[in-house]
Amino acid sequence: MQKIILSAMAFFITASLWSGSITVPSWLAVQGPDMELPAFALTENLKGETFGKEELFSFNPREISDHFPENNKFFMRNGNYEARWAVRHANDTGYVDAGMPGTGTASVAWLATYINVSRWMKTDLEIHSRQMLEVYLNGKRLGAKNTVQEPESEPGKWTREIELEGGKHLLVVRTFITQDDESPWQLSAALKVPEYASENDLKTSLDPEQGKTLSHLLDGVKAGAADISPDGKMYIVNFSRSLPPSDRSENWTEIKRVSDGRMIHSFRHSTVSSVSWTPVENVVSYRTTREGKATIWRYDLESGEMEKVLADIEDLVSFRWTPDGKYIVYSLREEGPEEEGSTKRIIGPGDRIPGFRNRNFLYRANVETGVRERLTHGFLTTSLHDISPCSKYILLSQSRPDYLERPYMKQDVFIMEMDTRDVDTILHDKRWGVSGTFSPDGRKILFTGGPSAFGGLGENIPEGMIANNYDTQAYIYDIESGSTDPFTREFDPSISQALWNRADNHIYLVAGHEDFVRLYRYNTGNRRFAEIETGKDVISRVSMARDERIAIYSGSGMSSPPRVSLLNLRNGRYREIENPDSHNFRNVAFGENLEWNFSNSEGVEIPGRVYLPPDFDDSKKYPVIVYYYGGTNPVSRSFGGRYPFNMYAASGYVVYVLQPSGATGFGQEFSAMHVNNWGKTVADEIIDGTRKFLEAHPFADPERVGCMGASYGGFMTMLLTTRTDIFATAISHAGISSISSYWGEGYWGYGYSAEASAGSFPWNNRELYVDQSPLFSADRINTPLLLVTGDQDTNVPPGESIQLYVALKLLGRPVELIKIEGEDHHILTYNKRIEWSNTKMAWFDKWLKGQPEWWVNLFPDRNL
Repeated sequence: MQKIILSAMAFFITASLWSGSITVPSWLAVQGPDMELPAFALTENLKGETFGKEELFSFNPREISDHFPENNKFFMRNGNYEARWAVRHANDTGYVDAGMPGTGTASVAWLATYINVSRWMKTDLEIHSRQMLEVYLNGKRLGAKNTVQEPESEPGKWTREIELEGGKHLLVVRTFITQDDESPWQLSAALKVPEYASENDLKTSLDPEQGKTLSHLLDGVKAGAADISPDGKMYIVNFSRSLPPSDRSENWTEIKRVSDGRMIHSFRHSTVSSVSWTPVENVVSYRTTREGKATIWRYDLESGEMEKVLADIEDLVSFRWTPDGKYIVYSLREEGPEEEGSTKRIIGPGDRIPGFRNRNFLYRANVETGVRERLTHGFLTTSLHDISPCSKYILLSQSRPDYLERPYMKQDVFIMEMDTRDVDTILHDKRWGVSGTFSPDGRKILFTGGPSAFGGLGENIPEGMIANNYDTQAYIYDIESGSTDPFTREFDPSISQALWNRADNHIYLVAGHEDFVRLYRYNTGNRRFAEIETGKDVISRVSMARDERIAIYSGSGMSSPPRVSLLNLRNGRYREIENPDSHNFRNVAFGENLEWNFSNSEGVEIPGRVYLPPDFDDSKKYPVIVYYYGGTNPVSRSFGGRYPFNMYAASGYVVYVLQPSGATGFGQEFSAMHVNNWGKTVADEIIDGTRKFLEAHPFADPERVGCMGASYGGFMTMLLTTRTDIFATAISHAGISSISSYWGEGYWGYGYSAEASAGSFPWNNRELYVDQSPLFSADRINTPLLLVTGDQDTNVPPGESIQLYVALKLLGRPVELIKIEGEDHHILTYNKRIEWSNTKMAWFDKWLKGQPEWWVNLFPDRNL
């Protein structure tokens, strides 16, 4: 009878205190084993304290920070006891049973539910129980209720205001009951719906599936570059993970066997770097640093023998083994002369860049004898490209500024015979630099460079156009004859890596084809190209075994995080061997991806793709985010990056990404459209494409369309707002508002402009430098504009955003300026990246969803 009365009382409390709130109707519950007091519990410790039930409660027997409950999912095991999650429903009073008290001193249970919010909000979480409890949100402890109420008393109350970003959040309550507690072991929880939200914005569920969030992108273990051993039997793979809530991260390297993935050695918790294969099978080398001095080690994986190769080297830049394993060729940095006093004469535009006056020179060390030799000297850095297969020659280059002729740099390329130091100049005074490696027989060199390299030998553009030298080509140079074969001139993809494989004598190219990055084989016999299937939309650096036709690479897709795969070059079969982030993404649902292209006014097809929300309903109207770069690089299909489109889609946006003309990977004629354009064509294509996209997709709300871009894309955002009112809001990160000031002030401005503005300068092309600069048309901007910049940006200086901000403030236009302290062109610091991402999302929510509360919470008005 007593318990019936208590239940009625509980219902009264719930109804009176929680009206206008959402009571959690169902929970996932699991009970742990009975808890016992430790031996000598009644004996006072050094502080004069005994061990009671409060101390017993404070001990958490199970870590839950990375556990996501599901019905029937295993939770813990203790001896013969196994605990799994089970569904429990609250009764009519809103209370749920935590479990059945055991026979021990105390019993512990966990209850979990997922809070779904469709928007940012602040809400009050209120929990009622007579027992002690501890509350966790997304694995972080919010607090605890340490009091116990008698059976005849009202249940105790624990409350906390919590901030929830759009998405799914895990609420876990650990509750505790002692053997002498006669109260029902129950609790009830409710969430208050804020005034600016509706009950549809706040729900609970028992399903862990959710959309992609920034924490998925930043947290978890990430696989990086991988290298295959010379015999193809083992591989080196690099891993990293962030260590929140700090800004620190952890990086380590592992060596594994190809056949079964078994770990052979781990360098985790070791302060080593540059782990790489030596030419000797089953032997690796690595670098350690102490007090600024580097030591290179050689480690035999079979014998376990470890040997110093070079010790206590100051200012070591890099090192490379000769193919015979007898020598190491390494580079040392020499500090350049500095001016005395507080004034400095700038010797050329490059002298503004830190380290410009430093020089690197090459040395050689005999591994057996330890004898070291200096190979190069002079006033110019000598850069090592490659070592010949016979180990006698090195390919190196020197570059020097030439400010009178674009691209404002000249390069010489040499072959040096290391024993005699005899140098043969093979390329001299070349305006467009190249990078090269020897062919397997040492008779040729595989170079990569822009179309204008080798006197324009790689150019494939109509008459009257200027080549875009970011559209990288590959060349075969014959050392004996000096002839050059521009074998990729008719090949549209843009080269990012070229490998001349010793095992089959074919050339393999990692190349951007439109917004994909793919692997191609060039058959040196029949001179044909063939695409090799990798199972990924975008691959990064490929490593190939010296003696076997086996390759290893990392790749990702639009909805799949980076994974490391092994490729058999004989039969084209591939398999994934490293997917460390699968655990992090195990509960993530992705929306559908669509291809959507249109033709511009010249009849040129402009490709694009669309990201839909995971719970997409084509009968609804969705806000739209339009993203572009507009510069010389396409927006690839990579999974992460600075702008993870799946994350915006998971927040309820349709994301339309288009590739305007001028990007590489579509052929040289397409990429050459970038030169001397600066948005003339691209702005029209983005506006036209957006209009056509909205017309073709009824689910896209034309009244709620925003646009966003970074760097050159930030410039495009600024420019678009001077040309159209089609966008309800816009975000520009590190945008260029005045082409002339960026050209002269940014560290890389004049160098980039050597291609983007070929032959055009502020004094001879006012139409480009003034008329195409958004600053000079600021009075046409009416679109609410968010300007974001790192305050240490040396690529696009913060002043580019600041001057447009000042102009729009004086014009009385809606504009905000956000500076990220201590960050350069890319926002990389862990916590600052979260703040930066939240800033952009809050801005879009304000203007495209009519939800200003998140923005106001981040940036409340100041009475200044």
